[in-house]
Amino acid sequence: MSLSVSLSLWNVVLKVSPDQRVFRGETVTLTCDIQRAGNIQWTYSWFRDASVIRDVTERVYSITSDESYSEYSCRGERSDSQRSHISAAVTLTVSERPEPVVKVSPDQRVFRGETVTLTCDIQTWTYSWFRDASVIRDVTERVYSITSDESYSEYSCRGERSDSQKSHTSAAVTLTVSGEYQPKVTIKPQSSVFTGDTVTLSCDVGQLTGQTVIWFKDFTRIQTGDETKTLRDVRVSDGGKYSCTVGGKTTQSQIVMLTVRGKPKPALRTVTLTCDMQETNVSSWSYSWNKDDSVIHVSQSQEYRISSVNESHTGHYSCAGNETQGSRYSHTSDKVTLTVSGESLYILVSGLSGAFLLIFLLVLQFCCKRNKGSSHLFKST
Repeated sequence: MSLSVSLSLWNVVLKVSPDQRVFRGETVTLTCDIQRAGNIQWTYSWFRDASVIRDVTERVYSITSDESYSEYSCRGERSDSQRSHISAAVTLTVSERPEPVVKVSPDQRVFRGETVTLTCDIQTWTYSWFRDASVIRDVTERVYSITSDESYSEYSCRGERSDSQKSHTSAAVTLTVSGEYQPKVTIKPQSSVFTGDTVTLSCDVGQLTGQTVIWFKDFTRIQTGDETKTLRDVRVSDGGKYSCTVGGKTTQSQIVMLTVRGKPKPALRTVTLTCDMQETNVSSWSYSWNKDDSVIHVSQSQEYRISSVNESHTGHYSCAGNETQGSRYSHTSDKVTLTVSGESLYILVSGLSGAFLLIFLLVLQFCCKRNKGSSHLFKST
């Protein structure tokens, strides 16, 4: 009869290297450590999930992690058939090796001198960065900022945990660097304005937002500030050639021309009022013209002309007719309001008489002109 004795004086500890948490496909080394084992020869039994693993009898057991979750334990047996206790089980957790992603800000296409931020997206790890497949020394942070210089480079990253386990290397991102960015200046509302207007100049800085914009007028630096420059109540002297640059990191923008001219003042020459009798059998009329209910002109002509119109001609105009070969006379027409104010002419017709019509003709022959001889519109209501 054989007797197997398990003695508690042998304490068994199962050690795991590199860690109980591993990535699929990594090699894990398990060591069955029997304390106070002495000089006697030992063999070992290994268990996974409480089932013996056949044909494994060595103190050190190396496995390639595959299953997502397993418990391992071990036991020692001396050559005299005495056995130790079974060790406490250790849990081996296997997960997929993470695949980092490199994020680029602001964009993979940048201009020379711009700052580019690369982010390796695995939290709480240390990192290795690669440019064109070669490691970039002394860069171990998750976020890596560079100033774009070379015209073409590929960047990738890899994460490493505190237990030296490493992720895959990310897919490479290609950074393409072109010549310096050239800003663009725009003018609103337009590039040709009158004195007293408000003009807004805008410097399109592209992706270089938040940086200082330098403004130039006629190739002379005039201001350092924001992307927009507002000129209020402009004068003729504000006209000129404008451009901008961004923080000294770009070439100067193209030139835009702002033209400021004096505000034009039109001059009205002649206005004609026509007293139009309708549906009468009177062959000849004499016409009376009234302004503000006072007679100002009597003639045989049904037209009344006002030359060199100015503000003194503002008033309410009407007309009436008297038969020249008899004693009949008409009603007084409805009034027409003529307002001359500053640069504008306003006309208000208050009503129409059934007997005749007082017409404010656009034959009004007003012949407007600007200060420099060009034509100018007037307002009528």
